[in-house]
Amino acid sequence: MKRTGVVLVAAGDFSRMKEFKPLLPFEDSTIALHIVTMLKQLKLDPVLVVTGYQGEELEKHLFHTGVRFLKNERYEETELFDSVCMGIEAIWQECDRILLLSVDVPAVLPDTFRKVLMVDADMVQTTCGGKRGHLVMVRSSIAHELCAYTGSGGIQEAMETCGHVVTSLEVDDWGVTWNVNTREDYEALIQKNFSRGEGYPVHPRVQVQLAAKETFFGPGTAQLLEMIDKTGSIQVACQEMGLSYSKGSHRIKMVEKELGFPVVQRRAGGVGGGGSVLTEEGRRLVSCYNELVQKVRESTQELYKSCFARGLRE
Repeated sequence: MKRTGVVLVAAGDFSRMKEFKPLLPFEDSTIALHIVTMLKQLKLDPVLVVTGYQGEELEKHLFHTGVRFLKNERYEETELFDSVCMGIEAIWQECDRILLLSVDVPAVLPDTFRKVLMVDADMVQTTCGGKRGHLVMVRSSIAHELCAYTGSGGIQEAMETCGHVVTSLEVDDWGVTWNVNTREDYEALIQKNFSRGEGYPVHPRVQVQLAAKETFFGPGTAQLLEMIDKTGSIQVACQEMGLSYSKGSHRIKMVEKELGFPVVQRRAGGVGGGGSVLTEEGRRLVSCYNELVQKVRESTQELYKSCFARGLRE
């Protein structure tokens, strides 16, 4: 059986995403862990991850998988093809063939990888609906030759101009053509992947409530107090939130009963008109609660990453 290695490139700075793309949620884990887990299940070896931006964080995230790492220290100055070549040079003598893949393409199905692996050809280019895919496989000796390419067309042009036959493999998997470059790409991919039954990204959800003798404060009541302070009216605030006046007033009374001091100051009508504003204690309550919520969310994300670092699938 031919030994097939993998070069998985995750060396970009991901500035267009404004988030670290490899660690974005995908199915039951993250983009990077999802891809690596699938490659390991297919018994591919070696799997080399070429890192760059936040490389240490990615290595820590994938350490337990047993993959190798190679950092492109010049990731800010170089192109994707440069990282591909770094990976090829590192493993081409250890395997017969090399799969080339980017972390930008997380939705390729396992069966698609299996179909590619069944093809005995110098170079295999996946397509879907006639559109060229981002998953390719190359014989190791030829992959090494590709690294001599000096043009600006990247891996695709290097393959087309190297003098070897490129075998096109049509697959029924739009995942080979869908790469994630922007937040909009990512969100659309999540929806499309979910529609084909592959699951929606798992993420933690917590709600912070305050309790004294009884539970008396949560996100809805915090929003009500903020709206009162903004509009100067309990009635208007309730209308904006779709609450009845009696229900809104009950929430306020509940808060004041549990705390033992007023959080809303009501002004009677007169020359200047009536209305309501938060007391200083009321404003402090909302401010402290919002700060607590933000810190709980941040802590929860870190705890989630720690507890679910390996995903849910074996």
